Amino acid sequence: MHDVDDAMVRPELIALDWTARERVREQIAAKGGYCECCGAREFDGGAALYLGFLFLDEDHDAYMVALTCRNRECAKPRTGIVLSEKDFLDGERLSRGENASPAPASPR
Repeated sequence: MHDVDDAMVRPELIALDWTARERVREQIAAKGGYCECCGAREFDGGAALYLGFLFLDEDHDAYMVALTCRNRECAKPRTGIVLSEKDFLDGERLSRGENASPAPASPR
């Protein structure tokens, strides 16, 4: 059995810093997000995956942010939320016209 820290981290995932994770939590709260399995409203944010180049029906600045339900009793704790780049990534970086680079995500 593998430890979570031993799992292979995909190079296309973008690690989120504390500020970006807080912005994700704010977006979840603003949208009234909840876990479809247990109804909990608290999540831990994970890495982001850029969707714009993968799916033609997504906006060019769309990202899927991995979420894990904080309810330890939840039967299906893994989910995600699609957000626009401006909704959670560093505003200073965006104002300079820089996209998030797909740097490896650090394991949680």
